[in-house]
Amino acid sequence: MHSQMKLSAAQFRILVIFYSLGDTILVVPGSLTADSKQEAWIPAILGVGVGVLLVWMYIKLSSLYPNKTLIELNEAILGKWLGKFVSLLFVASTLLFCSQVLFYVGSFLTTRIIIQTPMLAVHILFMGIVTVGVRLGIETIARCAEILFPWFVIPFLILVFSIFPQIHYENLQPLLEVGVKPIIRSILVFTILLLSLLLYC
Repeated sequence: MHSQMKLSAAQFRILVIFYSLGDTILVVPGSLTADSKQEAWIPAILGVGVGVLLVWMYIKLSSLYPNKTLIELNEAILGKWLGKFVSLLFVASTLLFCSQVLFYVGSFLTTRIIIQTPMLAVHILFMGIVTVGVRLGIETIARCAEILFPWFVIPFLILVFSIFPQIHYENLQPLLEVGVKPIIRSILVFTILLLSLLLYC
């Protein structure tokens, strides 16, 4: 087995950017607009604020328990049985979210880019890549992300800046037309997605 692997701050930052942007492009828009409609930008902004508080909480907890894993941290804070239950929920949600993201990737590629390719073939290919990456370890994944980062960021920035002329601020009105409850639901959905991102990374 591998010795204990470590990431630099830059590698961790790149992995978080990759995960969050991929999640934002494929998963978050549909989840937010399902309830908030045209006002999905409000829960997105407020959800980032909640996410910053969560990051602060995790930093504080990691400084109080510096040598504990997430599973050990749950048991130290919540007790043996409740901690094990929360850890079990975390592992189950990890499996669920991973399969969900795999489906989104396959669906996106087979409907937008490689239309003639069966979705199962895309799933097998991506799961093979993920399996090899996990086998080689997090350092290998981080180094690969460092190599691919410029090839991703430059086209992404071109896409973002080319969309700017299509922004019309009058589309923000009327404000809070859908009501407060759908926006609160969307904030919770966004926060859960962000929390899963923080825990996985």
